[in-house]
Amino acid sequence: MIKINDYLLQVYIDKIEKEDINNFAKKQGIILEENELDTVYTYLKQHWRTFYYGNPKEILNELKTKLSETTYNKIEQLYKQLKENIG
Repeated sequence: MIKINDYLLQVYIDKIEKEDINNFAKKQGIILEENELDTVYTYLKQHWRTFYYGNPKEILNELKTKLSETTYNKIEQLYKQLKENIG
């Protein structure tokens, strides 16, 4: 049985576009290069459940090799802040 939160998040993730991610990143002070935007978009679409419910350590380690150090550090910091807020 699918939880309602899971369903709503899936619907939202399905509709999200690269432009949405880029705009959010800019509001957070993160400037993404085109290849970084592609990477973040792909990882978000494929691994959102791990980021939301699980332990994304392996995924973050992969991202660390695919993003600039500055971008990765900002995204990691933002992830930690958001995770604390969701509880």
